[in-house]
Parts: sequence; structure tokens; C-alpha cells
Amino acid sequence: MSQDGVQLNSYKNDMNNTTLVQSTKSNIAVFLLSGFLQGLTCWLGSEYWPHGSQWQASLMLASILAIVVFCFILQFSVNERRLHGNIMAALATACLFGVLARWYILQVPDTAPHPNSWKGVVTVSSTLGGILLLYFLLPFIQSWPDREDGHWRYTDLFRHSWDNLFILLVATLLTGAYWLLIVLWVMLFKMVGITLFENLFFSAPFAWLTLPVAFSLGIRIGLTHDRIISSLRQIVLSLCGWLMPLLAVITLLFGASLPFTGLKPIWDTGYSTPILLCLLGANIVLLNGIFQDGSKPLNAPGLLVRLTEAATLLLPVFALIGVYSTWLRISQYGLSPKRIYLVLLLVVACSYSFAYALAVIRRTKTWMAAIRPANIAIALFICLCIVLIHSPLINPVALSSRHQLHRLLTGQTKPEEFDFGALKFQFGIPGENALTRLHKLRPDSPLFKKIADQLAIVDKADSYYSWKNLQRKKRHSASPKFTLLAKPGISLKDFGKALEQEQCQTKTCLLYPVDLNGDKQLEILLIDTNHYFRQMLLFARDDNGTWKKQGVLGDEFPQKEQEKIEQLLKSRMAIPVPPPYQSLKIGETVYQFSSDKLTERAE
Repeated sequence: MSQDGVQLNSYKNDMNNTTLVQSTKSNIAVFLLSGFLQGLTCWLGSEYWPHGSQWQASLMLASILAIVVFCFILQFSVNERRLHGNIMAALATACLFGVLARWYILQVPDTAPHPNSWKGVVTVSSTLGGILLLYFLLPFIQSWPDREDGHWRYTDLFRHSWDNLFILLVATLLTGAYWLLIVLWVMLFKMVGITLFENLFFSAPFAWLTLPVAFSLGIRIGLTHDRIISSLRQIVLSLCGWLMPLLAVITLLFGASLPFTGLKPIWDTGYSTPILLCLLGANIVLLNGIFQDGSKPLNAPGLLVRLTEAATLLLPVFALIGVYSTWLRISQYGLSPKRIYLVLLLVVACSYSFAYALAVIRRTKTWMAAIRPANIAIALFICLCIVLIHSPLINPVALSSRHQLHRLLTGQTKPEEFDFGALKFQFGIPGENALTRLHKLRPDSPLFKKIADQLAIVDKADSYYSWKNLQRKKRHSASPKFTLLAKPGISLKDFGKALEQEQCQTKTCLLYPVDLNGDKQLEILLIDTNHYFRQMLLFARDDNGTWKKQGVLGDEFPQKEQEKIEQLLKSRMAIPVPPPYQSLKIGETVYQFSSDKLTERAE
């Protein structure tokens, strides 16, 4: 863009901002009425919520959300020209949120027969998704009247997307300060015995009707002080410029370490993908902070620019590692709602990563100019993803239920490893329908014979936690699994009763008979293999002949050392060794020696 073009855009922005400020000052009634309408709608909805009727509840929530969103967009479009140009977009957005609200209610009926965690998951997802959807759509609506040749100007989108954050921050601060003053008012008069104001101000109608008005006026304050908002934006963007070199170094050092460490440590964490997404997100935000709207030349040393470009080129690598990690989890355990959310986040991360890497490769007159159209396209794509995942088209619990059921019916998941509790208590209505389908299998079918006991257990449970407890009791009733590392020479009758709940149930424990106290009676050394770090536990019979746990030998050791210890025990390379120091009895108390550290003595 030429210098004249930059100055022209700057002049247009200043004129638009001046017009916006003047219109905002003259339309305070818009903020008062819209805020009051938001509060009135929410209060009436809470007072007359139709409990027990899913259809009426869905219509109620859809109406409430549509009105609140429409007024919110109206508050950010106070300019007359903007208001007339954006009225249809505001109505369309409000209707979209109303439709999504109806679908939310249809997924979580009030008449659910038992607790289902999907209600909490979809509530959080819908709330966060709605906030993000409105945040991404609002700059497009605000910039609609200022389009050039039918295209949004990136400068307007960039400015609105950052300024809206600070305007909302101002509105939040005003609302919080207002309510603190109300609390102070109440406490002062309550202190002298006057409770009138407590009954008035702490009532639901007062809070519902006044808080949205305060928030709306806070938006007005932010809009009328555009120079301060612009200064805050420049401060934050300057911080991005200072932090980006540090983040680039972190990104490059982490990428350089992978050839030496390999990817296995990443898989072993179990939470590698969220961490990688945080790394990608930080790079994307800070990179946009130093690029800004692309109208100004990048004022940074060449070395820092090269560091930033090198880190950007590594982003697709980290995105693909996250994709592969998630694919491994899905192939091993199947789909779940959380993994579907993760897949969508990875799709967005890959879109940004490859687009930004391509912007580095494509050398243009303006540094990384290609991210401007990419940001616009990806922002609209994110809006589409949010709408789809909160609609019947991509229903996470329906997809998860079908996939988990398919894995069970095709033998990919063993019946004893299948999570029946998730279908009933975590996958919403589709999960319960899948469980009903399993109940309708032919009683003489091989699969039904294997899962009949599991279905009976999940039918008895009234929550996921109680189902887990019933599962534990069932596994505990089974015989523990042992492998004896020496000739029997000892009776293991009733030995399983000495074990803790679930011990040696899922994995086979190793047993080694040895006489450690010299009483001519063999004790049992048990290596517990149910955890990554193994333990050697000592069991002996008491005076009644009952097996009892006596203690632990040595420290825990990792799984990779088990094979070495196992081979030594099979070779009879374990012999009792007397302690270096005897115990000392002082009065009636026996003090036993314990070494400061584990030592190895060569024979």
C-alpha cells in the first residue's frame, strides 16, 4: 500500500471515529433503552421459566438470547448510518443465536431421569462458543457499511476486533464499580438498622433491570473515548512486539530438542495436544500483534524478524504433531465429545499455522501481507465451526455414541473394556439411545452374552461414580492374577484376601517365596505391576495363619527395570541379607535403623 493510501485510510478512520463519537453522545437513549430491555427480558424469563416443558423452554431461551444479542449489537452500532446498514445483520445474528439456544435446550431436557455430565459440558461449550461467535462476528457487522467494492477493509476489522475487547473491559469495570457502591449503600444503612435498601437493591428485579443498563453505559463510555481505547490498543500491541522474540526462542529451542528426545515423551504426558495448542495460540496472537493491520512497515532488527519467521515456519510441525497425537487417542479409545472439540481446535490451528508459514515463504513488499486475507477467511471459518458443532449437523455426543457403539459391535473394543457408564451418564440422549440398542440385541447372540452382566450393572447405577464403584466391586470379586517366579513350596490359599481392592486384578502380579526372618517359614514377595512405578511388597502369615501385609522392600522402580529384577528372581539370585545394624530397645520402645539412602553392596 502506498503512503498516500495509508494516509487516506487514516483520514477515513479518523472521520468515521469522529462521526461515531458524535453519534454516540447524541444517542444515550439507545444505550439506556437497550440495556433496560436486556435486563427486563432476562428477569421475565427467569420469573416465568416453563419448567417441565422442553418445547416452551426452548422457545423462551431462544427469545431471550435473540433479544439480548440484538441489543448488544445495537449498542456497538450507534451511528445512524451504521445502524441502518447493520440492522439486518443484527437481526440475522440474533435469530442465529436463538436457533442455537433452542438446540441447546433440546439436548438437555429438565426431565432427565438421572444426572448426565453432558449437560455441564454442552453448557460450558455453548457459553464459550457463543461468546467467541459474537466476538468474531461483531467486527464484520461493525465494518459492513465501510466496505470497499463489496470487500471488508482489513484495517477496520483489525481495529474493531482489538478495540471491542477494551470497550468490554471498560463496561465490566463500570458494572463492577456500580454494584460495589450499591453494596456499600446497603451495608451503611443496614449498620444503623435500616433494611429497606437491602430488601430493595438485593432483589432479583433490581439486579436484572439495572446491571445491564450499567453495562450498556460502560460500552457507551468506551465508544466515546476512542482515543484512550486506541492508546490501550497500541500499548498491548507494543507488548506483543517485546514478547514475540522470547516466544520465538522458546518455539525454536523446543523444535530443536525434538530430534534428540523423540516424540515418545510427548505421547506419555497424556496432555500433549492442549500444550501444543497453547504454543500455537500464543504464536498466532503475538504475531498478529506485531503485524497489526499491515499498513505500517515493520520496525524491528533483522535478527528478530528472522527469528520470528523461523518460529512461524515450525508452527505446522507442531500442529501436525498435535493431530497425530489426537489420532492415536481416537484410534485407541474411540471418539468422545472432548476429542471432537479437540479435533476442531486442531483444524483451526492447522489453518492458521499453514497460512502463516505460507505468508513467510511468499515474500511480498509488505512483510507477511498474506495473513490479512487468511485471517478474514479463518475468522469466518471459526464462526462456521462454532455454529456447526452446536447444531444437529455436528453433534459431539451423537457422533461419539455411534463411533463407540460401532467399535463394540465390530470387536475393536473388548466388552470388558467398553465404557457403558459413559453412554448412560456422559453422552446425553444419543448415548442412552445407544445403550437401549444394546439392550435390544438378541439374547442368544455372542455379544449379548458377553455384555449382559455389564448391562445389568449400568442399569443399577444412578450416576457415573456409582457405576464405577459397582465395576470395582465386580472386579474385586474375581480371583487375582499371579505368576510364581519359583517352585511352589508354599500354599497360596486365601492369599488374595490380603490384597487391597483391585490389586492384581487388571495386570498379573509377580510372586517370589523367600524366608526373610529365619523362622523356617516362607514369606511372599509381591511385585505389584498395576502401576508404572513398581513396588515390592512383603506378606507373611500371622499366628492364626492369615496372610497379612508386612511392609515394602526398597524403593519404587520404573517399569523398564522389572524385567531385570524378574530374571534375577527366576535365577534364584535373591538371598536374605542381615541388616547392617540391629535395632535398639530403650525402655519399652524399639528403635529400628533406617539408612539415609538406598545402597548396593557387591558380594
